[in-house]
Amino acid sequence: MKRISAEYKEMRQAAGEARWLTRLRRKNKKYVPGKIAPVRALLDRDIFIAPKYISIYEFESRVSPYNETMEFINQIRKKYRHRDCVVDFSRTEKISAAALVVVYAAIELAGIGRSGRASVSLSLKSPAVNNAIKSSNLHKLINGVEIKYALGSARNMPIVSSVGREQMDEVVDFIQRRIYDGRMSPDQEHVYGDAVSETINNVRLHAYPGESNEKKRWWLMCSTFGKNLYLAIYDCGVGIPKTVVHQPWFFPLLKYTDSKLYDDITKDIPEIESSGVRIFDAIPTRISDERLIYFSMQNDVSGTRQEKHGQGSKSIKALVNDTDGGVLWVFSNNGLYTFNEDGQQPGASKLKNKFPGTLVQWNIEL
Repeated sequence: MKRISAEYKEMRQAAGEARWLTRLRRKNKKYVPGKIAPVRALLDRDIFIAPKYISIYEFESRVSPYNETMEFINQIRKKYRHRDCVVDFSRTEKISAAALVVVYAAIELAGIGRSGRASVSLSLKSPAVNNAIKSSNLHKLINGVEIKYALGSARNMPIVSSVGREQMDEVVDFIQRRIYDGRMSPDQEHVYGDAVSETINNVRLHAYPGESNEKKRWWLMCSTFGKNLYLAIYDCGVGIPKTVVHQPWFFPLLKYTDSKLYDDITKDIPEIESSGVRIFDAIPTRISDERLIYFSMQNDVSGTRQEKHGQGSKSIKALVNDTDGGVLWVFSNNGLYTFNEDGQQPGASKLKNKFPGTLVQWNIEL
């Protein structure tokens, strides 16, 4: 008979208890299709029940993986710090890499200063989900185990949590060594380095206004599936739509690229570009978040006579622009921007359920 480890027994016991308590609480209650399971509050601990599909890509319907994932993250942000708890993935069947990094960040930040204990229940539905949880170090984070990075010898990259330029060079070296098997050309390495550097630089300069450098944290994940590379950098800052309107090039760019919108805004708020006056709070109410992200991702436009430093996009877009089948995703606040290559119209979508911070993700065919 195969010996069952103590860790596996504990995981099965916690998952079984969570299911039993769920059945008790659901007794005599009417079933509502798609309703998100709330946090289960016991006498001595909370149970955070992860959704069946943890993903940020499907968001069109009211009941969608995106909305369920955001609700799960919001509950963690609100209540994870306060008591002993179990993060229960027992019914989770699928977890996307991009969603995983957002969940990881929420748990890390919510766990700062917590006095209670936390544990994790792994999936009873999917070995792939459990592999993602373990390879990302999410199980260690939840269990309170100290995490140290050794990317120089790692076979798989865990989620990296860092500030400033720490670990940045090691990330590019890992991609060169493990994913490209040392065959990345100098030009490719330069493109990767520029994209990662520019995105992290944006976090430092824009994502956390007024915060000290040690609080300007970012998270990075890098994984492969088949012949596809998924690279994402996430921050929990105020979001691109809140900061792009403060850039000196924003109004000249708006005037140059969308003169009608610019005229409509200045007609209603004529003093918006007066000397020393910027009514920034009025802009997001007139321009959607996805449109503001679009403006932030424009390259330098010669007609504006403004060189577009800060939140620049040329190197960020180059990583997919120079790669067949590449896609860039930018989630921030209530907007989503997607880009394939120059010459094609970028995609833009409204997110009804607010996305916390900014996620820049590249999907690249190897």
